[in-house]
Amino acid sequence: MIQPKDQNKVFAIGFLLILAVIIWSLARPIIFKKPSKENPEAKINEEILRAPSITLDELFKKTKAGENLFLLDLRSSSEFSEGHLVGAINFPPGKNLIDELQKAGLEETADVIIMNKGEDVFEMARVTNELIAAGFINAKYLRGGINDWKKMGYPLISEGKSPVDQSKIKKITVEKIASELEIGDDFIQFVDVREKEKFASGHIPKAINLPLSSLEKDQKAISSVKKVIVYGENEEEANKAAVILFDLNFFNVYVLDGGLEEWQKNDGKIVTN
Repeated sequence: MIQPKDQNKVFAIGFLLILAVIIWSLARPIIFKKPSKENPEAKINEEILRAPSITLDELFKKTKAGENLFLLDLRSSSEFSEGHLVGAINFPPGKNLIDELQKAGLEETADVIIMNKGEDVFEMARVTNELIAAGFINAKYLRGGINDWKKMGYPLISEGKSPVDQSKIKKITVEKIASELEIGDDFIQFVDVREKEKFASGHIPKAINLPLSSLEKDQKAISSVKKVIVYGENEEEANKAAVILFDLNFFNVYVLDGGLEEWQKNDGKIVTN
């Protein structure tokens, strides 16, 4: 027969076993809890905090000082054409940015500034961090993006498609040019914005060749005192050049009405290189 003392021991052991089972049941889900999925919001904040940035005012001062900057605009091609920073290069979504920069031979110490409209800060920060990881140690993103740059009244370059851009275009006829050339050509500068091969095949005497794609970069070749007359492969190209030059503060710029075709119809001289 079980003694009362032994019976108490059995009850105590049974109670402890039941308690242990209960504790194990409660603790097991915590101990063996599967790692939760990464918090997207935390990742976004981490990317933004890690990425170095530059303020609108800092970038404006650098551009005014003529510092050597590599400006990368991540917006779509249409948004880029409506207004971009002087000298900016458009890298719309879908391009492998790092591969393109390496192919272009960009130095890893170059000052690279990333920008978009400004609403998607995470995208700018992510690209900036990727560039730094790839070795471009001076990459930064523009705080506020293009939208805030525009609000501050800082300059943008457009490409002649809006009604406002059309108002920047002035045209001059071949007859008017001829009458002014009779007085002398000291105060007229012809700018041919076609590609080099086209320019070499035939151009107006004394014209300088500044392809449209490099017009912003080579603006120092444009006279600030002469009447500048631009022409290109077609009217659209010439109009784009005129708008770009207007946005670069060259206000004495005219498009050759009718282009080279009209010039030649009126017995204008053509020379080759």
